[in-house]
Amino acid sequence: MEVIENKRFIYEFGKFVLNPYEKTLYSDGSAIHLPAKEFETLLLLVKNNGRAMAKDEMMSAIWHDAFVEESNLAKQISRLRKILNADGDELIKTIPKHGYRFFAELRQIESAVEAPIILEKRTVKRLTIDYESQPDSLALPPADRSVFSWRLGVVLAAAAFLAVGSAFWILKAAITKPQIKTIAVLPLRPLNGDEDGKALGLGLTDALITRLGSLNRVVIRPTNAVSSFSANADASEFGRKLNVDAVFEGTIQQADGHLRINARLLRSETGQQIWADHFDEPAGGIFALQDALSLSIARALAFELNKADSDQLGHRSTQNAEAYEKYLRGRFYQSQNTPEGFEKSIGFFQQAAALDPNFADAYAGIADAHVLMFNFGVHPAKDTIPQAREAVNRALRLDPNLPDVYTSNALIQFLVDHNWPEAEKSLVHAIDLDPNSSDAFLRYGYFLICVGRFDEALEKLAKAREINPLSPIVGANEGLAYLCARRYPHAIERLERTVSENPKFAFPRWLLGSSYEAAGDKDKAFETNVSALELENGHDLADRLRQMRDKEGTDAANRFWLDDSIKRQPTGDGEISPLVIAMRAATVKDREQTLVWLEKAIDEDDTTIGGVKYLAKFDFVRDDPRFQAMATRMPY
Repeated sequence: MEVIENKRFIYEFGKFVLNPYEKTLYSDGSAIHLPAKEFETLLLLVKNNGRAMAKDEMMSAIWHDAFVEESNLAKQISRLRKILNADGDELIKTIPKHGYRFFAELRQIESAVEAPIILEKRTVKRLTIDYESQPDSLALPPADRSVFSWRLGVVLAAAAFLAVGSAFWILKAAITKPQIKTIAVLPLRPLNGDEDGKALGLGLTDALITRLGSLNRVVIRPTNAVSSFSANADASEFGRKLNVDAVFEGTIQQADGHLRINARLLRSETGQQIWADHFDEPAGGIFALQDALSLSIARALAFELNKADSDQLGHRSTQNAEAYEKYLRGRFYQSQNTPEGFEKSIGFFQQAAALDPNFADAYAGIADAHVLMFNFGVHPAKDTIPQAREAVNRALRLDPNLPDVYTSNALIQFLVDHNWPEAEKSLVHAIDLDPNSSDAFLRYGYFLICVGRFDEALEKLAKAREINPLSPIVGANEGLAYLCARRYPHAIERLERTVSENPKFAFPRWLLGSSYEAAGDKDKAFETNVSALELENGHDLADRLRQMRDKEGTDAANRFWLDDSIKRQPTGDGEISPLVIAMRAATVKDREQTLVWLEKAIDEDDTTIGGVKYLAKFDFVRDDPRFQAMATRMPY
């Protein structure tokens, strides 16, 4: 066996340097020689920087199989604190009824002294060459034997060097891992499957995405990028589908007053486990759980964290754990993009704000949920926008650098105030604050579609898709941009792919039907629109429409659909908007009904009315003075 020197590392934090190989702590360059057990205690804490360590775990690691009382550990901690806390910085924190956590801005420094790697090497102990016994053709004269011996020595030395060198490089290749540049983060799955666990798991996952993404060391694919996959699918399948190097997955459990997470990082290509860890904190220890999880992953990816990185990983807008949990649940329900989800999310955001009136993220959530309820047509502006404005202003006073507030404010400026320059400024500022925000790029893209800047819109949407590759909303808006730009083959290709990946999502299916219609395929357009109707629980009407189509043709079925929509609208049955009826009328080229319902949509301040300016289906009424007068009243 032979010892080959490898790299060693020492640890630096603040004014301290900890050298494990000299078993010495330095403070401002002066050596502090600690007793053996104190040094082992400090080294254990430093190596687990940021992780909450249970007392039993620490005692087992320091005293091994020996039985000692808990007071021994407390004494070690107390003495270490006197040394480390000289400047008032509490580096070792007590976790009540649990243990201790060391938390510092920690750097690993390569040591000049290297750690040994042991390699097995075969050697020749003795080599005897009998010159006299060689054949005459090989025998050397005595004068040349010294030269031969010297040359032989060089050859043997070179061979030995090459043998060791080859072994080193083989070992180096074996232990060197390909760099991880992209990671997909899957939602933490609750072991008991309840909705409360799902909400907390998704919220913690979103927070982890934000934290790791803020380091700008790897590209993080967000949680909703994988929403179209089966929850039972293999994690590496997610990774291959998203074309990422690695996938994070894990479970979360709430039991016996504790929060427990088991998590791992897998290589997408092979499914090989790169890292795994488990975390256990009291139910109120959500911050400790979050800190430990993000720091553990950062260490596993060999990130060298500076002070700014540590600040990013440890950043939080509230110190109130209960308020933070309410906020995470609000994020979960808001992400459902349903009327019920919006209402629930506002309730949780308001509870979070009540628990901590200085929690800026909670007010940002309130603002966005109200704006989205208006944009989705759930409630009119008078019932949503005043609350949204108040929440935006409160959030900005508390934290003027919160990106989400600017995307919410942009929608108000755009959809309600019709102030395009200010809306665009807000969107640009949101992206400046968070260049990894898929939502900011998505909303910017939608804004650009509505004002007719289609090429720019596609650029922003492409960036949103790069960050969030499988987002159905991004794919639908790319299709909308192509549709409004009258690039129908591109619109159809993009929307067909989005529909295929999201078969239960109606929105891109409606746009695909419009794209088929614009391209001249009225039969395919009809069937696609009817299938979208079925996804929105219109099964009875869908059956009647197909029967009409089979009996009298597509044109008759579309006329029947228009008449049925008009009958339903005054009663509110089916919640059919005037703009939808105008589009049905335009499909059958009914000039009067098209203009009547367009005017109603303008009167009701429909947020999606601007698309009428670009869609080819309205070309047949563009020469009508009534349409031209309405066009001047359209917001964009």
